[in-house]
Order: sequence, then structure tokens, then C-alpha cells
Amino acid sequence: MLGGSTCTAIGLEVSRILGVEFQPVITREFPDGELYVRVPLGVSGKRVVLVECAGRRPNSALVESVLTVKTLLKKGAREVVLALPYFPYARQDEEFNPGEAESLRIVAEMLEGLGVSGIVTVDMHLHRFKSMEQVFHIKAVNVTAMNELASYLSQRYSDFSLVVGPDEEAEQWARVFSEKVNAPYIVLRKERRGDEDVEVRGGLPYKGRVVIVDDIISTGSTIAETASNIKAMGAGEILVACTHGLFVSGAESKIFASGVQDIISTNSVPNPFARVSVAPALAAGLKRVMGDE
Repeated sequence: MLGGSTCTAIGLEVSRILGVEFQPVITREFPDGELYVRVPLGVSGKRVVLVECAGRRPNSALVESVLTVKTLLKKGAREVVLALPYFPYARQDEEFNPGEAESLRIVAEMLEGLGVSGIVTVDMHLHRFKSMEQVFHIKAVNVTAMNELASYLSQRYSDFSLVVGPDEEAEQWARVFSEKVNAPYIVLRKERRGDEDVEVRGGLPYKGRVVIVDDIISTGSTIAETASNIKAMGAGEILVACTHGLFVSGAESKIFASGVQDIISTNSVPNPFARVSVAPALAAGLKRVMGDE
């Protein structure tokens, strides 16, 4: 198993779970911004798993993936499986305005074209596509970290009154989370008028502890609007849990100002609220892709 330049910790943890050898990919950046990549020798005839973290530097991670996968295959690797804890460019899944790139399709086709035998990711933002088979033509597994997030919160809080999904897309995660913490869930309705202009409607008058769950927190606008909504409906303590915490454009301040008491995310993207590891979910997905389960 190999870990990309920003994925050493996750890659090492996954390798320990699977009981395989781990080595980091050797990388550095040239003065002009181009990447230097060197893979370990001795990969001939072997199945290699490459773990790349694309949350903070998606463009660099994709270029690094291209250079690494192609070099591994050139050096005789029998097959390469690509593990992406955070799958970049998934949110642009159609041509919303004329001339826009359908980024998800393009990135998926690019990764397939490298010659990888399989792809594993965590809580991929699948909105208009309902399954990985609609996106990829190779083995592809999308695992969830919601069970691990729910277990973490359950160990620290005695009970929950309600689990809230801020929009229809979040229902899949709210449902898994609610089953784990034994609490009902509701899904609100969202109207997006821009990247940071979001209106969330709906809700019920619930007292007690409420947790808002979503796959990605980027600018924090959706979560802040959701928290304000359920606060007005009578919610007591409000917590937030997400898989991928990007937290751009002052998201944390926006969320806490809306009445949220705590934020918990996984380590798929480095951030101050990463308290849950995606490694167990990623390892389970890799077993499925490699036929070991």
C-alpha cells in the first residue's frame, strides 16, 4: 500500500487494518509548481493500493494520482487500486449552464483511463447519479463514515431527540445516522441561489439535543441556515456531524454563530474538527473491491 503526499496518516492506518506493508510515495514540488514523483521499487507483479487525499489540494492530488498510477503500471504492477477518501469534483455532476464542464464525468473518465482496476471512496457526493455503476465502468465502491460518526457521538452524548438532514440529498446519511443513535430523523428542503446564498425550509418543533448530518461542509451556509431554522422551532443543543469538512470562507464562524454547540467531522480532509477516522470504512471498501470479502 502506498500513501500520497498528503495521505500518509490515513494510508498507514488502513494498511495496519488490512495487515499489509505501507510506504509513502516520494514527492516534491519544483520551483515552477510541477510535481516530482518517485514510487518504491519492487512492485512488479503485485497488486498496489494507492491512497490519495484530495480534499485540500484537489488539482495536485489528481496530477499526483496520474503520475503515480502510470509509473506503478510501467514498473510492472499487476494492478492498481485507487482509494480516494474524498472524491473531488463530484458536485458538478451536470451542465447547469451552457458550456460548463461536467466535472464528475470528466474526472471519472480520466481516472478510469489511467488503467486502475478499482476505486474506493467515502460518502461520495452522488446527487443526480444514484449509484457508482452510473459513474464508473470499473469496480467502484462508495462506503459511508456515518456509522463511525454516530458511534463517536453516541459515546459522548447519552441521547438524541432528532437527526436532521438539511436537504433531500442528505436523507441517505440522516437515515443511517438515526438508526445508529436510535432517534427519528427529518429532512428539510433547500433552495440554493448561489454558492453561499441558501434558504432551508421545513422542520418540526423539537426540544432536546439535535444533530445535523451531511456529507460535505464547504462554506457552511447550508448548515448555518439549517441550525437557525431548527433553533427557531425549539431545538435545544445543536450538534453538527459531517464526513468531509472543507470549512472554507469562514464556515466555522458562520456555523457557531447560528447556534451550533459542536462540530464533528472525519479526517478525510484535514481540519480542526476531525475526530473520527475514515480508515475503517476505507479498509472495508478496499476488501470489497479486491474481492477479499
